[in-house]
Amino acid sequence: MRKPDPELLPIQRPRCPTCQARMLTLGIEDAPDGFENRTFRCVKCHRTETRLLAADPIKTGAVGWLSGELGRQE
Repeated sequence: MRKPDPELLPIQRPRCPTCQARMLTLGIEDAPDGFENRTFRCVKCHRTETRLLAADPIKTGAVGWLSGELGRQE
């Protein structure tokens, strides 16, 4: 399990289904095909859950596309 990314914006943190408080990221695990499993924990009621989320496209195979892997059209 890798270290969670710093979360500066509350919009990046989901709300707890039980008490609606913002949850914190406990950990991130790689998943197949550009997704990642994120484990969240509620700071208020201590509920823990894991969600499958899309990974950051900059950190995935999109980098080749962004660097011009597809070639330039003239």
